[in-house]
Amino acid sequence: MHEVDKLISILAGGARIIVDKPVDKISQLVEEERDLANALIKIAAKYGKFNEDGTGIWAGYDKASMNEVKDIGVKCSNCVLYQGGASCAIIASAVEPDGKCRFAIIPDGVVKMGK
Repeated sequence: MHEVDKLISILAGGARIIVDKPVDKISQLVEEERDLANALIKIAAKYGKFNEDGTGIWAGYDKASMNEVKDIGVKCSNCVLYQGGASCAIIASAVEPDGKCRFAIIPDGVVKMGK
């Protein structure tokens, strides 16, 4: 069983979980960020992953070539919901490590704003 499938089956039973991908990122989140990540995962488990087909919740996903803020760290690979490769815990379509969506949950200090 894929990790996301395991997570969905846990959530379908009503359990509250803490996102644990990857450990070094989740440990940097503040409580409200962890709660947001858990809420997004629970919504995706209940209604299906977010998509771009005009139904349900719009994720606002941008491919790497369209992500104008990847150089400062706003990108999938820095998000706690990113599962590696082309997989995200909440986005249905394939994602790219340098892509981004409007739900990015990135630990404080990872995004480097210009001076």
